[in-house]
Amino acid sequence: MSEHEESISLFSPSHKKKRKNNYRLLKNNPSNNKCIIMLLIFSIIQFIIIIFLLLRNRTNQIQENKYNIEDNNYDNENNINDNDNNIDNIKNNSEYNDKNQNNNNNIFISSPKAEKINEGKLDYKKEENNTEKKGIHIAMACDNKAIFPSLVSMTSALENNDKNKNILIYHLLLSSDFDMKKFDYFESLKKDYEFILNYVKIPPIFEYIRKKWKNTETVNYKLLLPLIYPDIPRMIFLDGDTLIFKDLSEMYDLNFNDKYILGFPFHTADSLDGWDKEEFKIYVNGGVLLFNIGEIRKNNMDFKLLLFHQENFRKTHFLEQDSLNYIFKDKIGLLPLKYGVYLFGNIEEYKKVYLPKMRIDMNLTELENAIENPSIVHLCCCNPKVWSKYTRQEKGFSHICHRFQKEFYFYANKTRYYDKIYNSYM
Repeated sequence: MSEHEESISLFSPSHKKKRKNNYRLLKNNPSNNKCIIMLLIFSIIQFIIIIFLLLRNRTNQIQENKYNIEDNNYDNENNINDNDNNIDNIKNNSEYNDKNQNNNNNIFISSPKAEKINEGKLDYKKEENNTEKKGIHIAMACDNKAIFPSLVSMTSALENNDKNKNILIYHLLLSSDFDMKKFDYFESLKKDYEFILNYVKIPPIFEYIRKKWKNTETVNYKLLLPLIYPDIPRMIFLDGDTLIFKDLSEMYDLNFNDKYILGFPFHTADSLDGWDKEEFKIYVNGGVLLFNIGEIRKNNMDFKLLLFHQENFRKTHFLEQDSLNYIFKDKIGLLPLKYGVYLFGNIEEYKKVYLPKMRIDMNLTELENAIENPSIVHLCCCNPKVWSKYTRQEKGFSHICHRFQKEFYFYANKTRYYDKIYNSYM
């Protein structure tokens, strides 16, 4: 058959009839129809996923370009050409603070990338210790979302304080948008405990960090302690998700041995991606710290710390924690194990999951005692948090959330707002 004849035959009546029969068979076959529908659905889903990924990448690029443009514009507006000059300015400001260290009305910070620095008076309350008891200064950062955990943490410390010898002096670093009507929650503790309660509302000087990290302004407030409290030589800083089971006076009086901060050891290998890990002999967690404010200010490290943080926060994995460890790296010490450790499981879980990442030798007997009988526990390794109704296992630490949930609500019951706390989380 010639090529011309073959093409004509395709349109012959017999061939048309054959095509109709094949179509009828295909149409009447349910399995074929299902396959076609499934393929069609799968193709549509693939198409939607591809579009979503393209849009997300495009949005991220636009956002990153926006941040870079804002940073460049700010740099150009301020003619930032020489970091040495910036550090000289910071030293001059430090001298200003030394002359005015008894006036806590201003946070006098000068740094090239701080978008908004407080230029007026701070909203603050300062009460002195007029008792004969030893004052133990404790700072905590708090926003509207952290009120109840912070309240429970304070209650646990007040319950276990040696009331005959010590008086706790709390300094709350409140976010600029903190609802002062809710400060009554903290004031209510004065009806049941003797202690001093001060606060300062921090202006939005870390607002620029929100470009990369959402809802993280308050974690940076600990960097301001040497600036806000220049006349207090030492201070304990506690995150709001902590519980205190023992008196803190012995820890408060620890010998610094010329160190700037003391803290719980942290797993360096996980937290310093992109950094030279060999520079860090010791790396500590930022949730429980003892600050040597006097020594920090003596060596002008307060402003150097802020400058470094503002210049390098985009490189950090744990924000202010990385900055503290980098700037203070040769002046960091460890809190004795008897006060606690960063993570809590049992000794076998700790040895398996956490200890291999450490750069220090730890006495296993002391470690086991710290895990089973800590002075302070930092509840950050539970997600959802320990006070939540729903908890899950985290990195093999099977019983941490359930173990300390009972203690959290034990101290919550010591407050005057147990029902509100319980109903908020459970």
